[in-house]
Amino acid sequence: MFWNALNRLGSLGGAWELTSPLGPARWFVLAGVPVGIIALYFLKLRRRPVVVPSTLLWRRSLEDLHVNSLFQRLRRNLLLFLQLLAVAMAMLALVGLRTSGTGGQSQRYVLMIDNSASMSATDTPPSRLEAAKGKARDVVNAMGGDDLAMVISFAETAKVVSLYTGDKRALLRRIDAIEPTQSTTSLREALQVAAGLANPSKQIGEGVVATMAPATPKLFVYTDGGFGDVEGFSLGNLEPELVIIGPPPPPYVPAAEAAATPGDKPKAGNPSDNVAILALQARSGEERPELFQLFGRVHNYRGEDVETEARLIRHAADKPGGEGDLVDAVALKVPAGGDQSFTFDIVDPTLAEFEVNLAAKDALDVDNRAFAIVGNTRKAQVLAVTDGNRYLLDAFNTPTTASMADIRVASPEEARGEALAREVRGGRYDLVIYDGFRPEAPPEANTLYFGALPPGPAYEKTKAVSQPVILDWNIGHPLMQYVRDLGLVFVAKANLVEPPPGATTLIESNQGPLAFAAPREGYTDTVVLFPLLDAGKPNTTWFRYISFPLFLLNGVQGLGNTRDAAAEQDRTPGRPVALRAEASGKTIEVTSAEGRSTETLSRSPQGTYVYNQATRTGIYHARWQPDGLLPFTVNLFDPRESDLATRGLVPDGTPEGQAERYRIKIGYNAVETTRQAEPRKQDWWRTFALLMLGVLLVEWYIYNRRVYI
Repeated sequence: MFWNALNRLGSLGGAWELTSPLGPARWFVLAGVPVGIIALYFLKLRRRPVVVPSTLLWRRSLEDLHVNSLFQRLRRNLLLFLQLLAVAMAMLALVGLRTSGTGGQSQRYVLMIDNSASMSATDTPPSRLEAAKGKARDVVNAMGGDDLAMVISFAETAKVVSLYTGDKRALLRRIDAIEPTQSTTSLREALQVAAGLANPSKQIGEGVVATMAPATPKLFVYTDGGFGDVEGFSLGNLEPELVIIGPPPPPYVPAAEAAATPGDKPKAGNPSDNVAILALQARSGEERPELFQLFGRVHNYRGEDVETEARLIRHAADKPGGEGDLVDAVALKVPAGGDQSFTFDIVDPTLAEFEVNLAAKDALDVDNRAFAIVGNTRKAQVLAVTDGNRYLLDAFNTPTTASMADIRVASPEEARGEALAREVRGGRYDLVIYDGFRPEAPPEANTLYFGALPPGPAYEKTKAVSQPVILDWNIGHPLMQYVRDLGLVFVAKANLVEPPPGATTLIESNQGPLAFAAPREGYTDTVVLFPLLDAGKPNTTWFRYISFPLFLLNGVQGLGNTRDAAAEQDRTPGRPVALRAEASGKTIEVTSAEGRSTETLSRSPQGTYVYNQATRTGIYHARWQPDGLLPFTVNLFDPRESDLATRGLVPDGTPEGQAERYRIKIGYNAVETTRQAEPRKQDWWRTFALLMLGVLLVEWYIYNRRVYI
């Protein structure tokens, strides 16, 4: 009990702790030492009676006999005080008092906590997010009296949890309140928020005013590293440190390192405890329109083969959030680090809601489920702005595309006219395709650009390149489904640009991204950075391959709001969803995936309804009077979140010249990473031990002077 009391006492201050090497039994023995010293001063000295002829020479001894009794009254004694003080110093030294903090100048901390989907992984018990919050709490507990801290959580977007404050209880309470999300990770926005708020003038925030010159702010980022390098960004005077949460990477293997191209970062290949559904799409049959097929792809991130089962579950629209009914199941054997596809045949032409889930148990649950809407309920409204590009127009003339979309073709001159511009601004179209034409303002619709860039400052800095070589493409993205022959495509010219934050690269070349999809206020801008025609002549051989009409068909399905399941898969948690409901009234109601909450949405001036609460994966339902129903799905489908291998830590045994390749870069500089950010600590046992020695020397000197008086 004594030892537990000491530990509880040590934890109250937060800035100091007790680290005694002694156990409870030894402390009980040590506690008896001062009691024994005091008892010696109470006890009587026993003497043997001796007969002497005279007491003249023994007067001093007689005085001692007068004062010595069995329990004499304790007199003031300097030696007793010094001896007790020496024992007290020894006990304080053995307590192991340790203070944590900055010591001296006040310190400012910016604590950024990643709460994206991958931080819900349980490979670091109880979860990566809880471990990150625990490490942030350690920094708060170690703060000194003049220290201040700010807390920011980030996933798809950043949220300021607490402005600068020195109130430890408030900081701990707000750190505890950070909830996990199912969103992807964007570090850039969080860094922009931190850099903007971390360097205020005199007013620090939340009623706290700096009383002394603050030190350089210290930035701690608690994350598993599931994001790309943040290049071209300046942190100002912030001192960043990435605290990596999750299992460390395996030791360095020279052979694997030698195979990597010099200067390139090692490819993600470290095994992690996860099996994920990375794609799910429904299509109607070419020969049998009444037959729908549900295609999916599972990836195994483990280091060994996995045998599991994909189960098809049908949900009822009138039971949102319900368990559903099992319809079918298929056995899967997914190789280590590989993919396995699956297909379900659905003979039902009506609108239906389906879920596919995996029976495998792993460290991350959110990507074990995927959702799809099967059935065509409306055609996509598509506008194609082109100067007579017959290759593009011929690709729209397939029977499948004609059954899914109503396509209007307009020239660039018509697109500049007021009549068509009014329709585009009013949300008349689901998808607008710009072939070599850049509009003055973004339309109220999803877009697909060929050889042109969306309007806005994010796309102003371009770089012209010649003959870029296509190296890879994102087959997991809905727009790239069944696209397999891009490696054969030749591109003569392209104007490259840095994709904006949150963008997903679709086609990668040796000189940079050639195509990407970027979110825009509830819409998606898909940009192909090379033109189809150059001065009326082909700029690419893409028209010769089946992947070109497939890409356009995927665009119509995925961006055209056709209600054919593929349109739902580009919606990821945390992003706004623009709904086009054929409602006669001005409002619709959207029910959450769990069925627990309903939100009323008003029609925007552009004719859409924007839903901002799609924070979880699942099936959502929009309803309006009298009996309107529009289900839509939200899925993760993000390989970076599903790959639980931590990034940023240097494997053990890595040569010094190779270490920087593993680190995360912010502003072209590699940031120091660690698995634990330790606050500054100072041990006081040496100080107490020296004080004890000094007291003993003083006691020895006084005792000897007394003897010789």
